[in-house]
Amino acid sequence: MEVKNKTIFITGGADGIGLATVKKLLAEGANVIIYSKSVEKLNDLSLDVGKTLIIKGDVTDRENVKKAMQGGIKKFGEIDILINNAGVARNEKFLETTEKDWDFIINVNIKGVFICMQEFIKEMRNEKLDMNGKMIINIASGAGEYGGGEIAVYSATKAGVINITQGLNEELKNLGIKWVTVCPGATDTKMFANLFPEEKPYHTTEQVAEVIYKTITEEIKPDNRLIVDVFHHMR
Repeated sequence: MEVKNKTIFITGGADGIGLATVKKLLAEGANVIIYSKSVEKLNDLSLDVGKTLIIKGDVTDRENVKKAMQGGIKKFGEIDILINNAGVARNEKFLETTEKDWDFIINVNIKGVFICMQEFIKEMRNEKLDMNGKMIINIASGAGEYGGGEIAVYSATKAGVINITQGLNEELKNLGIKWVTVCPGATDTKMFANLFPEEKPYHTTEQVAEVIYKTITEEIKPDNRLIVDVFHHMR
């Protein structure tokens, strides 16, 4: 898919991989709707107001997600791509993980993806917009494929993201949506530094953003599990 003048809705777009992806997409001429709890981080950036729409919100808040989708469609006419990037993690041993921690991680990483995908499809239907060729990219993690010590709950949520993407590709194939899961490895983000202060990341946020961009343009194609493994494409 050509990115120029396409409209892309991205969650968690105010920092880390999300922000790097926003910058890359804008540089390539896309319209970008940034949905994030921490939009204040964008205040120092000179973003083209004609090409961006910034909305503060939580991915677990269905009503706000719905309004954000509607706002994006109102400004740009339609939404071509949904990128579910928002995610959280806690570096805790399994036996020390509380139910509160469990609920928080599950809600953001799984429920948030569920809500955003549902509302994206519902709003496109409400507006009677053609979904054939639209794309949903869910950002998971290498941890979702292979697991990881002391991030078992996070790994479980990312495995869930991989599996729901595969399942919906089958269930909703009549809609013509392209489904992809992008799985970064250890990336140079604040979250990774907080989780693993002694470890070196494999790649930068800009490198991950480049892989996401090339996934959209189909220069990089997912494997038969609908996964794009970032580490594989950075070697």
